[in-house]
Amino acid sequence: MNHLADIDCALIGAGAAGISAAIWLDALRVPFAWLSSDGKLGGTLARVHNPITNYPPAHYDDGLALIEGLAAHLKRKSIALPEAAQVQAIVAGDLGCELQLAGRPARVARLVILATGTRYRLLGVPGEAEGLGAHVSQSAMADAPRFANRAVAVVGGGDAGFENALHLARHGCTVHMLLRNDQIKARKAFVVEALAHRHIVVHPRPTTIERIVSLTTGCRLKLATPNGHRDLDVACLFVRVGVEPVLPSITPDLAFSAGYVCVDARQHTSHPNILAIGDITTNPLRSVATAVAAGAVAARQAADILGIY
Repeated sequence: MNHLADIDCALIGAGAAGISAAIWLDALRVPFAWLSSDGKLGGTLARVHNPITNYPPAHYDDGLALIEGLAAHLKRKSIALPEAAQVQAIVAGDLGCELQLAGRPARVARLVILATGTRYRLLGVPGEAEGLGAHVSQSAMADAPRFANRAVAVVGGGDAGFENALHLARHGCTVHMLLRNDQIKARKAFVVEALAHRHIVVHPRPTTIERIVSLTTGCRLKLATPNGHRDLDVACLFVRVGVEPVLPSITPDLAFSAGYVCVDARQHTSHPNILAIGDITTNPLRSVATAVAAGAVAARQAADILGIY
């Protein structure tokens, strides 16, 4: 990549980390172009359907309420919303980074701040994609009322899986927990409560789903269990098997650990012209508070790198 940059700093992503970076870039007077895939604010926050109580000092009923608060702050600061642009690839070189955009001419930035967030992982089994939004869900917090007092299944052995199972049980559901291996990663308090709950059935481990068949009443799960193959009919399957970073193709490759972008304490990646913030990074705690802090740190680094601060 030998083209001269037409952007000082490109900020890609508009979740909590991206919004924080935009506010701080503006405060530090760093010229930047702000891009997001759909031009909307929120990112991962749009998937948060439970109250946000650990981002002091405010209380938000859910992620959408926090998005509204952040949008109001941007308006007060006269910061324009991100431009809708799908960044398909980044080619990084000594003079900057070429951003290859879907259906539009490429742009070149001296520095890139990646804040592209995560998406829920799927199982990748036949019938799953077709059932999303009907009898396959990724959030009990959003969909539990729709399936109250019915039989459902939850796959996932982490905090989210057990938390979803407990939430569904509180709505009167009979919950079948399907754990794909012997390792339970959820915190002990969730596990103890779930195992003691009379409406939660933990199936023998490992139990894996091989196929999902649509029914008029929900779906039939084709299971492989320690005792052989069996069918399980439920109104809905809730898939909570973790998240994965959403990233464009990047050349040369960045350093990754367990699928996440490696960063240092100043949000630097393995390439000197790319910073990364928020849930895509190796930060051990993924939260609104840490995302906002990372955005501020990256903005200050951008000001230093560009010789503005």
